[in-house]
Amino acid sequence: MRLRATVATATAAALSAALAVTALAVPAAGAEQDDSPTTFRDIQVNQSRDYTVVVPAARKVAFLVSAIVSDPSGVQSVSYELWHGANRAEADGRMAQVGFDRCVKINETESKCEAVVVADPYDNLRSNALAGVWGVSAVAVDGAGNVTREDDAPWLARIKRQTHLSQADATPEPVKKGKDLTVKARMIVASWEKHKDVPLIGHQVLLQFRKGTSGAFTTLKKVKTDRNGWATATVKATVDGEYRFDFAGTSLTQGRTGRADFVDVK
Repeated sequence: MRLRATVATATAAALSAALAVTALAVPAAGAEQDDSPTTFRDIQVNQSRDYTVVVPAARKVAFLVSAIVSDPSGVQSVSYELWHGANRAEADGRMAQVGFDRCVKINETESKCEAVVVADPYDNLRSNALAGVWGVSAVAVDGAGNVTREDDAPWLARIKRQTHLSQADATPEPVKKGKDLTVKARMIVASWEKHKDVPLIGHQVLLQFRKGTSGAFTTLKKVKTDRNGWATATVKATVDGEYRFDFAGTSLTQGRTGRADFVDVK
């Protein structure tokens, strides 16, 4: 959707660290239809780290959103907003950029425009239900002062809850060859509602092993974490080596690999 409006030229400045949230630019009431060919491409969230932002239980995380914006008259500024829900109009969560954007001219018609967005468990992430895929919208002001809003592009960000996986603990140590060895580790996940880490319950983790202390790990078993976040697996001891647990992560939670425990087999 494109609308025409006249706006003041944005202040040329580096990314602001101010905490006041700047709303998306809004065209004046009764603005004319804008048929100018403003386009957006190469959207990046968190510098393209798989478009993923991992957020702890009680600490805000600032990240960059950027795009290449093109218009025959040049580009003055761009504002970004992230939203959670079926569509922007019915969103149950929003993240607006913080401070001004920074547009760096590539040529006379194109600029790379980036801005800081902050994910905050005390503000825009107060519910664990907000983990997952967020849409990304943008508003651009071209060199002639025309405003173009892009709400329908298939841009996305993945906002995930931070996880921790403890070091594996194998018992007994040392162990006799052929005897049972029990390996345990605990998983916790950020609760944005409680502002603390809580057990990650009922999620699959992989028990992995490698002979000695070098080389690739192989998966021995798949187990699920219990109501307290513990993963427990029992295997037969065969040779000296290291055991660890691995969690692939989900669309809502961060993947983790725990530290290994070396076991001496007698």
